[in-house]
Amino acid sequence: MGTRVVVSPHPVWGLLGCCFLCSWALGGPRPSRSLPPLSSQVRLGSVPMWVPPERAEAALAFLYSGDAQQLLGANCSERYEAHGAGARPGLPPVLWRAAGTLVQAANFLNMLLQANDIRESSVEEDVEWYQALVRSVAEGDPRAYRAFLTFDPPPGASHLQLALQATRMGEETILQDLSGSRVQKESPTRAPDTSSLQKRVLTNDLGSLGSPKWPQGDGYVGDMQHVKLSPPFLECQEGQLRPGWLITLSATFYGLKPDLSPEVQMDVDLQSVDINQCASGPGWYSNTHMCDLNSTQCVPLESRGFVLGHYLCRCRPGFYGARLEKSAAQPTGQFASSQGSSGRLLQCQRCAEGCTSCIDATPCLVEEALALRAALLACQACCMLAVFLSMLVSYRCRRSKRIRASGVVLLEAILFGSLLLYFPVFILYFKPSVFRCIALRWVRLLGFAAVYGTIILKLYRVLQLFLSRSAQRGPHLSDGRLLQRLGLLLMLVLGFLVVWTVGALERGIYTPLVARGHTPTGRHFYLCHHDRWDYIMVVAEMLLLCWGSFLCYATRAVPSAFHEPRYMGIALHNELLLSAAFHTAR
Repeated sequence: MGTRVVVSPHPVWGLLGCCFLCSWALGGPRPSRSLPPLSSQVRLGSVPMWVPPERAEAALAFLYSGDAQQLLGANCSERYEAHGAGARPGLPPVLWRAAGTLVQAANFLNMLLQANDIRESSVEEDVEWYQALVRSVAEGDPRAYRAFLTFDPPPGASHLQLALQATRMGEETILQDLSGSRVQKESPTRAPDTSSLQKRVLTNDLGSLGSPKWPQGDGYVGDMQHVKLSPPFLECQEGQLRPGWLITLSATFYGLKPDLSPEVQMDVDLQSVDINQCASGPGWYSNTHMCDLNSTQCVPLESRGFVLGHYLCRCRPGFYGARLEKSAAQPTGQFASSQGSSGRLLQCQRCAEGCTSCIDATPCLVEEALALRAALLACQACCMLAVFLSMLVSYRCRRSKRIRASGVVLLEAILFGSLLLYFPVFILYFKPSVFRCIALRWVRLLGFAAVYGTIILKLYRVLQLFLSRSAQRGPHLSDGRLLQRLGLLLMLVLGFLVVWTVGALERGIYTPLVARGHTPTGRHFYLCHHDRWDYIMVVAEMLLLCWGSFLCYATRAVPSAFHEPRYMGIALHNELLLSAAFHTAR
């Protein structure tokens, strides 16, 4: 449920409308012969059927929709190039095989013309070699549509010296000789710079080879870096645009005399090649999607062909498609934009606080009862204030008989421990974290040891005095010795807490200290995770309280001026019963 998918919008009303209006205003065809370039801000998508499919608008409509019907009725005299496609800095992987075939053919001609006597002959005498070569180039790649082999004429000539074309038509390969039918170009292809080619030393063993007339020479070969790419284009056939995008790969070779700037070309059919508009680097229409990358992720769709607009805007974790209207034609989890013509980026809305995944803005966290929490916190604060005032009063009245009989230091220790036991409510008021969960154990265990450890030691002293036959000869535990034993108990608790804290921080990578609970309605909340060490702490507390209960039973008949053992027994048994009920319920 955390992943939501948005189908990209496909409107091009504004772009095609501007082209149509400009064409109507000028009263004739547009002077530009190529498709308008696209940037990352252009809205991509399908073209409305009512747009007149003529001239460049038809080619643009075919690029956006992939529908060959858009090209019907569009007259043309030249091919239309998609300059806005953006040339890749290197060869795309889909063209590696075709480029390799082209390089092999060019290098074959390099070695044939540079290391053989054929370079001294005329082109017409060896035309069958070139015819076989151009056929093999046309068969060199499954996507190859056509192959060319051209020799530009020398300066002053009015036609090409040699122009061979092999076209694949299904299972048939049609070879045509177009020599003399093409006029010289304004900017003829220049011969490659031999300094950029790789030089090879050619050595002939005249003893085993009878044909070569020279023992050693040199030659130049090229690689795929010398292959040139043209922009994707639609070919004009018999006045109509052919429904299929092509790209021309060309490689020149060197060796003819005079230098005729020969060239090997291959037209590759791109109609089955996917356009990745989600790509961040340079490429064919790369980074032209309409996904808001802050809240969505652009996912290209495969096997859709050379057509724009085939990608999905998928909501990132923690976001949902709030402004998107579900389409019945889309699979579950996919949404189509309800405002595709607005030109806005497709974006998802952030989920409510605490939601890792969502389908709408419904809250995931339990709604806190602020009034109840504030009331409990205020009540706890009042109790802590009362304990703190009791500490001040006890110290101020330390010379009183009741205070001196109980021991002011021991009484202050009990009150200070009680103050620590009130802190967990303040810690639990805030959202649980690793630090708060650790602090919760520390204040709870230290406060418990200070309060009930002091009470149990006082009861133990009363029992020792009662069991002694003579107060002068029997052992007497003074306040100082009780504090020493209380300090040993607290040191034991501190050592346990330190070891537990180190272990909990190491285990926190695999077992987080903060866990998430769920309510029957599906809401969740955060709480401190309890492991086996927490149960060990509970067992230790219960054993200490049981020992104190035994001491209370043993000192039930001990006379006391202020009934201190009775009150300490009541406090200890209250804690024993309430803790047992609480831990059993949890």
